[in-house]
Amino acid sequence: MPETADTNLPVQDVIRHLTHELRQPLSALESIAFYLQMTIGGGRSDLSAQINRLQQMVDSANWVLSDVLHLLQMAPPNPEAVDLTELASEVLTESWASEGLAIQQEFAPDLPAAWVDIEQLRHLLRSVLQFLRRSADETRAVNISGASTVNALFLEFRANAPGVVTESLFNPLEPNQLLTCRRIAEINGGRFSAEKDSFGWLCLRLDLPVAALV
Repeated sequence: MPETADTNLPVQDVIRHLTHELRQPLSALESIAFYLQMTIGGGRSDLSAQINRLQQMVDSANWVLSDVLHLLQMAPPNPEAVDLTELASEVLTESWASEGLAIQQEFAPDLPAAWVDIEQLRHLLRSVLQFLRRSADETRAVNISGASTVNALFLEFRANAPGVVTESLFNPLEPNQLLTCRRIAEINGGRFSAEKDSFGWLCLRLDLPVAALV
């Protein structure tokens, strides 16, 4: 008898398989876009703009796939005392994460250390920046501020994002990384939320426990 397909595979295995299969065509598209950009040089600004858009879409798709795998493979956190100001500044120096964003930082002096898994927090910060690169308005102006209360330390990202609907930001079917951000915050004893005012300004807020209180 012919073999039948296994229709009872765990969802995680299906997603891993699809992610693996999508890597090759995305890599091919990235190479084609690079070749076309080199071929046209400085001419045909209309074509160049479309190629740039293709490259941005491939970059976003690759990041989404990496993020999904990160969510599936996320290990229990290994928390330690982390200087939030220092880590945020470190991530912001990574041009691939912050490129295209006009970032203004406002960190309160002498912030207490956060009690968090440093690698998971680093992934969260990169994910937020990737999201804002796609979602903020054409100015890509982003304000990042850090402060603390008696019991918690928080980080806020503010940007004008007129097309963002906060009610769908944590939908697992949406092509963004904010669901993973919320998951990282929660397993580290914090929270991640999103609010938007009537003027289109989006605020993404990360609350984390203070190391000295744990």
